[in-house]
Amino acid sequence: MDGIEHPPTRVIARDAALALVLGLGCAVVPLFVFLTVRGVTDVLYVRVPEALGFAPDSRAWIFGVLTVSGIAVGTVVWLVPGHGGRDSATAGLIGPPPPLRALPSLLLVLILALGAGVSLSPENVLISANSALALWIFARVRPDLASERIIALSTAATIGVQFGTPVAAPLVYHELTGRPVRGNVWDALFAPFVAAGVGTLVMQVLVRRTLSVDVPRHSWPSIGDVLGAAVVATGTAVLLLGVVYVYRWLHGIFHRINNPVLMTGIGGVVLGVLGALGGPQTMFKDVEAMESAVTEASGTSVARLMLLGGCSLAAYAVAAASGFRGGRVVSAAVIGVQVGVFAHAVVPALPGPVAVASAVLGAVTVAARSGWLGLFLPAAVVGSVALLPALAVAMIPVWLLVAHRPTMTIRPAHPEPPGTSG
Repeated sequence: MDGIEHPPTRVIARDAALALVLGLGCAVVPLFVFLTVRGVTDVLYVRVPEALGFAPDSRAWIFGVLTVSGIAVGTVVWLVPGHGGRDSATAGLIGPPPPLRALPSLLLVLILALGAGVSLSPENVLISANSALALWIFARVRPDLASERIIALSTAATIGVQFGTPVAAPLVYHELTGRPVRGNVWDALFAPFVAAGVGTLVMQVLVRRTLSVDVPRHSWPSIGDVLGAAVVATGTAVLLLGVVYVYRWLHGIFHRINNPVLMTGIGGVVLGVLGALGGPQTMFKDVEAMESAVTEASGTSVARLMLLGGCSLAAYAVAAASGFRGGRVVSAAVIGVQVGVFAHAVVPALPGPVAVASAVLGAVTVAARSGWLGLFLPAAVVGSVALLPALAVAMIPVWLLVAHRPTMTIRPAHPEPPGTSG
């Protein structure tokens, strides 16, 4: 009647049921990884140092753990079947699913790195792992389903699990893959939205943690807030773009080393030095690091905040360039929180939620090269959709700045040496 053709209700219901199943299933691997990483961190930074008589946050202990983690990751990449999968530097947030045989070693090196405090995050590994597993399972139970549909729904579900922003998930998938939306937009995005919503809900119910921090409520931005948000977002984007150029240069240097043990071992040494200098705040890139940056800001000097930010940025570039497996979007969001805290400390008149959200916008947009994620993730971090209009304005200069700049996805000039690919 309205000129819009909708799929039959049974088709919509079937897609929603499939999305529901994938939304539930795609929370399993992330839950396993999160809990295992937490256990590894507890062993490495609480139980073992206490048993040996070390202070868990001592510089010597941090340096030792990160150095050994680099050697351990390189050894797995060299010797274990699957070889840790594809170098994460050559894949974006959404990439081709890895071979199933690569998943055990890929998840192992991810857990070793994140548990030790390597400055990466798990999102791109989890998205690719869930896509590979979903394809394998449905090829056996429902071979009639299109593989592209399975990948789209599993990706949306995992984005919901990781970022706690189900609205962005289907938009991000189509934005980053370049796949057009066919037919009615709501019908096309309904199933991915269901998958992402279920994934987000599972994490909220079972883990009760999302990528959000406790900041004062800021109900409605003023004109000054909007201008401040644009300045902070653009400044953060410029900062992260500088890191991208350094990271790409470092990647070339590290990958001249053909031995993966030596490559990630050296990366672990550098990360150990940075971790010893900056402490745990500059190492881990997760929601706890976000919360720590916010809660400890009032008792930290501006000079100390600058040191922490510098070490965190350097560790981010080195970890991503030196062969460790992991994502860069949540890591960038953590850096954005740190930059926002610094901006608020320098200009107290700029409200903390505005400073944090706009800095996360600039950082995430550079790292993910996704406008949708750049808009919705900051709102989720500060827990305020009221800031979305200000963030939409702040996105204008940021997107104009970054749209045609180099990304964090590197196309290797030569095939990876034997023993380093999946």
